[in-house]
Amino acid sequence: MNGFFSPRSVALIGASSDKTKVGGMIIQNIISSGYKGKIYPVNLKGGSIDGVEIITSVEQADEIDLAIIAVPVKVVVPEMEKLAKMGVKNVIIITAGFREEGTEGRKLEDEVRNIAERNKMNVIGPNCFGLINTHARLNATFSALMPPVGNVSLCSQSGAVGATMLDWARSFDVGISKFASLGNKMDITEADMIDYFGKDDETKVIGIYSEGISNGDDFVNSVSNMKTKKPIVILKSGRTSAGSKAASSHTGALAGADSVYNAVFRKLNLIRAGDTDEMFDLFSVFSFSKVMKNDGIAIITNAGGLGVMAADACADDKYVTMAELSQDTRESLISDIPSAASVINPIDLRGDARNDQIADAIKIVSKDESVGGIVLLASPLDMIDLDSIAESICSMKNGLSVPMAVCFAGGDVAERASAILRKGGIPTFPTPERAIRALSMLRRYEVRSKSSKTKLTFKGISGRKDSLKVISQLRKENRISLSEEEGKRILSAYGIPVPGEATARTFKEAAEAAERMGYPVVIKILSPDIHHKTDVGGVVVGIKDQKSLKEAYELMITRCKTAVPGAKIEGVSIQQMVSGQEVILSMIRDEQFGPVISFGLGGIYVEVMGEISQAVVPMTVEEMDEMITSTKAFRILSGARGKPSADIDSLKEIILKLIRIAEENPELYELEINPVMVGKKDKGSWAVDALATLR
Repeated sequence: MNGFFSPRSVALIGASSDKTKVGGMIIQNIISSGYKGKIYPVNLKGGSIDGVEIITSVEQADEIDLAIIAVPVKVVVPEMEKLAKMGVKNVIIITAGFREEGTEGRKLEDEVRNIAERNKMNVIGPNCFGLINTHARLNATFSALMPPVGNVSLCSQSGAVGATMLDWARSFDVGISKFASLGNKMDITEADMIDYFGKDDETKVIGIYSEGISNGDDFVNSVSNMKTKKPIVILKSGRTSAGSKAASSHTGALAGADSVYNAVFRKLNLIRAGDTDEMFDLFSVFSFSKVMKNDGIAIITNAGGLGVMAADACADDKYVTMAELSQDTRESLISDIPSAASVINPIDLRGDARNDQIADAIKIVSKDESVGGIVLLASPLDMIDLDSIAESICSMKNGLSVPMAVCFAGGDVAERASAILRKGGIPTFPTPERAIRALSMLRRYEVRSKSSKTKLTFKGISGRKDSLKVISQLRKENRISLSEEEGKRILSAYGIPVPGEATARTFKEAAEAAERMGYPVVIKILSPDIHHKTDVGGVVVGIKDQKSLKEAYELMITRCKTAVPGAKIEGVSIQQMVSGQEVILSMIRDEQFGPVISFGLGGIYVEVMGEISQAVVPMTVEEMDEMITSTKAFRILSGARGKPSADIDSLKEIILKLIRIAEENPELYELEINPVMVGKKDKGSWAVDALATLR
């Protein structure tokens, strides 16, 4: 990757003296940015650009570290062949018109890929915007927006979003180290960029805009294997895309691709920005700030109302709290600023606070052991000079042991002072809430970076031999949907408890099974064509005698035949009735990231509540615990409103075995257990129903 970002020579194929053309813009930017390496503009017409001689063929160049192609799409393949013969290893293809344009474009992209693979060439693009290295004074994009030098390195799938990032960086004085537009990601992906930025001494923060991760395993490995961990801020668009349209399970429908991305980002401790404003806020706070070592925030303000807003934001947050200032700190504040309205956090210095008083307050609270970060809020009142306050804060930044975020709330006056702060390396935010949220993200990153990671153990858990018998039979019958009985056979193979049950083809067989089992019982329709039995009246619980069983049997058969015309009805399942709290567990195999486990309230509530939590396999003990405890289901299981607590340990055993099923059975696309009936403490849990499909 050094050949891309720090090349000794650059050749631009398609260079032009016409600055309205892409090739003209790029060559102008390379020359004017101050790049010191050798430049080879390539154009059949020859001539020169700003004193740099144009060569008529790339083959006339000496050794080339980086070649940039900006020619019509049908010329790209022959130019790639020339570069391959010359031994050029690093190529950026700016040209569009490849797979994003349809079948013909896809064929051309395949040709380019084949050339690159045969000759071990690295390619960024095609259909991309170029790259920048501010430290090397190289701007190889078709945008003149050269950002200030700094420590944030960016990659963007979209060139337009990349240009937005660069413009914002210039406007808000956030220094950029390196930038790359990835385009179609034919070869170089986010994973490659993370590998490079992770080792780059000039990068402190990594920023990514993505519309979809190309190779999940590579991405996870690149983040996991970073020797020096660096915060990664990612803006992933396409939140509403239904990535699991093919799923037949409840959780498959609820858990689209975006929820899987959330689970992956949480596992990897990536910070997902909700929108562009938050992305830029995060770049600022991570670029400018020290580590936030504890969760206490001290709020200093000249406007009580702003302090209240910030205090509310702290109260609503999971990772930061209002610092409890010590008595010594409060006494020091009273001594230095006797006119203060309040020295109990938030610290209200009144509207006429002087620069020296604000500076003193910051110095005093920064030494308090309960304070992990400071938020300074100020309103542009006539009696204070925000510009002067900003300059004062900048001068004391290096002496502070804790990070600080500033909100000068207002319009023109506030923005002028905020610009001074940003130039001085102080993160600023337009509202108190955004200032609090930024420090919260700083703290969250630190907490999750240091969280324990205990591997799950699967000693003695294996049922592959028996589960493969079920799967092989389905393959022979050319089926992908398992019956409930087949699904439960796989669960039983791994030691997951299921209630006693029997299959009945007639009412007489059903009655005999119920007598053997003992009432009360549950009756369920058996049909490979009916996945969600409850929705069509295919489940009746609490049947206490034979008369009730006969009524339920006849009504169920009629309802299911009416609701799903043509469905193959194989009979009914008679099951031992078990009691407990209903939860749902499922596994769905994501195309990019592999098995994902979901957990939430079960039965009919999974869709009513719409709340599930997820974790990606492989997972740690801590990730399993977080998946369970982050839900409303856990609050109920723990004994809400005086109810007895449930057997959460037995639930964890079932989750452990479900993970093992996912790992040992790659043929399974999804497996849902709804409900899992979690009994009272020490009474066990049961898998009451099973829905499964193969890939």
